[in-house]
Amino acid sequence: MSEKTVYFSKIGNIRIRLHRPLEGKLKTATITRDCGEWYVSYVCEVAPKPLPETGSSVGGDVGTTWFAITSDGEFVENPRHFQGAMKKLRVAQRAVSRKKNKRSNRRRKAVQQVAKLHRKVSRQRLDFHHKTAVKLIRENDLIAHEDLNVGGMGKGNLARSIHDVGWSQFFALLSQKAACAARRVVAVDPRYTSQGCNQCGHTSKANRLSQSRFVCQQCGHTENADVNAARNILGRAVPSGVNVAVVNASVA
Repeated sequence: MSEKTVYFSKIGNIRIRLHRPLEGKLKTATITRDCGEWYVSYVCEVAPKPLPETGSSVGGDVGTTWFAITSDGEFVENPRHFQGAMKKLRVAQRAVSRKKNKRSNRRRKAVQQVAKLHRKVSRQRLDFHHKTAVKLIRENDLIAHEDLNVGGMGKGNLARSIHDVGWSQFFALLSQKAACAARRVVAVDPRYTSQGCNQCGHTSKANRLSQSRFVCQQCGHTENADVNAARNILGRAVPSGVNVAVVNASVA
């Protein structure tokens, strides 16, 4: 194998455009076809590269209005990639529906255009998840998030927004990057994180006065509701009595 060609058994030499040098021990190679283009994906065995300890931990409350709100009060904007592409998708899908002959080249090209738009949205979301996960991993020794039933949530009224934000993919990438960097990712019980006070522990529906406002009915603690939830998430991941420093975890 070189930077310009690769050999496959029963196929022979194939010219390739290598996006980046391979690292570690090559294990497998998979050829796929996507929107008329061919790709080869390599799986390599790479030794973990632990990052230096930061002494910081962070909790994150994910949502659809904001992608994530951290326990240090940082709000990570939700880019809404699918929502931004809906107008172009509607136009492209109407072009497909107008072409009745399913064997025509025009219809085939129209279908391919829809597939390319969906692929672009998927790649944008993946890129955003990678960058956000890397930011969190580099700046924290421990990252806590809710152990959400994303599949079940994706069947409700907010299904489109939940699928667009892509929590499952983000949590999976976060765990993979943490394992390579010797970091910890902890998924905690999500029950009552938005109703409990992170100061006194009092839990009640009445504490959350609105979507963004939290006022404890027992101790009077006032805070943004999502920041309060993020701090409860971090508190569940860290043993009691341990001092935790939090750092800025926003996306650059």
